Amino acid sequence: MSTLTLPEVFDLRLKLKSLEDEVNSGTLSLFDRCDKEDEILAIREKLGEFDRAKGGDQEECLHCSG
Repeated sequence: MSTLTLPEVFDLRLKLKSLEDEVNSGTLSLFDRCDKEDEILAIREKLGEFDRAKGGDQEECLHCSG
């Protein structure tokens, strides 16, 4: 599992929003929509790993410790 930095998480969330907007626009072909949805799932998985790592029983998230 790769460790994401907070700026990377922010960028992933922006990309996720952009991809979701594209899919919801209804202008994509079936194949393009499938590609975008695959990309959305991959980003959600990365963000989920980040959330699980910071959401443990520790007082400070793994990504914030110095």
